[in-house]
Amino acid sequence: MATAGARLTACSRPRPGRSGTPCRTVASVSQGPPSTPQRALIERHLDELDRWTRRLNLTSVPRDRAWDRHVGETVALLDAAALAEGSRCADLGSGGGIPGVVVAVLRPDVSMTLVESDRRKAGFLVHVCGLLELANVSVAARRAEELGADPVHHEAYDVVVSRAAAPPPLLWRLSAPLLRPGGTLWALVSDADAQSTVAALDRVTGSRAWSPAAGILAVRREAPG
Repeated sequence: MATAGARLTACSRPRPGRSGTPCRTVASVSQGPPSTPQRALIERHLDELDRWTRRLNLTSVPRDRAWDRHVGETVALLDAAALAEGSRCADLGSGGGIPGVVVAVLRPDVSMTLVESDRRKAGFLVHVCGLLELANVSVAARRAEELGADPVHHEAYDVVVSRAAAPPPLLWRLSAPLLRPGGTLWALVSDADAQSTVAALDRVTGSRAWSPAAGILAVRREAPG
């Protein structure tokens, strides 16, 4: 049974502020190192990830390398993204909760929806977010294509994050319907994928792609006009 702190839902409702509603101006937040309480929560997440992956294949990263890979890369992503305070965020293909759960721990001001179509993996996400008592997280056990067509989620997010849930051009196509105009996809990908995607999307109207650091791809949905 999942504990309080996360919910499994077919249609989690983001907070108000969808496309067409004036957005308030908020400051971006730089990411420092995890505090001692945050580190304890993340270590507990990594312990559960290691335990559950033996039957669900949630990660191929061994436990002794998990902090460097899962947490180090997520911190680098947050450093590059400098998310605005109170951002609405979705993690596509969340799997074991990387980077979404780590983002939610490090940035409790961010509202995070973990999107995972595999119900067993979604069940893990509900379990671990309940264990960590993450009140800023919901879990959507749905396909990204379906979510993007849902009026509740369409153009409802400021940010989409992902860790190589799909080839980058496909990941952008899945993310774009969820992002409000001006919203950005921040993805952990290989350096080669980042560079090739930037080059490919340079020719696509309505988006701007760049790679702010090694292994990080950013694609912004440009506002019309």
